[in-house]
Amino acid sequence: MRKGDRVPRLVWISPGLGLGAELHRRLSAAVKAGLRGFQLREKISFPRDLLVAARELRELLPGDESLFVVNDRIDVCLAAGLDGVHLAGTSLPTAEVRKILGPHAWIGRSVHDREELDEAVLGGADYLYVSPVFPLNKKGSLAVRPLGIRGLTDFVKAAPIPVYALGGIRKDRMACVLDSGVHGVAVQSAIAAARDPREAVSALLELLG
Repeated sequence: MRKGDRVPRLVWISPGLGLGAELHRRLSAAVKAGLRGFQLREKISFPRDLLVAARELRELLPGDESLFVVNDRIDVCLAAGLDGVHLAGTSLPTAEVRKILGPHAWIGRSVHDREELDEAVLGGADYLYVSPVFPLNKKGSLAVRPLGIRGLTDFVKAAPIPVYALGGIRKDRMACVLDSGVHGVAVQSAIAAARDPREAVSALLELLG
């Protein structure tokens, strides 16, 4: 995806399904339904396995029309010819990653407060995830106070680059999320846990307009 092209409204973050057939099947179905944004989030696989999977999954998305990023792994991004990387709070600083990847790569950043937002923007990020918007119930994780729609709106107003809402995003909450002015939404279980991922993507894209 070239800079200046329209950033996809919907991004699916792979939620630890591993790198096997199930992830491939769901992504294939999602792409057929119109998904054009995908983030490969895999923390436990060996680099060699991750590279092989990234190359295979890249084939599912039309290269000039989609955005395919991988969490943190600058090496895998370069070796697999992906569009860029997505960074978390514990990742390398945005500016350092920009130096490595250059001006044409896409860099996303997850932000939770104004300090992180400023660092991402000044460092050259192309888009932001703001989370969690709604309460999350994840086993084994610390409870994080949700931003709510008001908090999300404040981030959108402060950010000069596209903002994605993340965390507890469901179809019945889409209207109020979009009222905040976000560019789009990033989801995990909405597609990963859907009985029919193709149907789930179609419904989300229809709501996004």
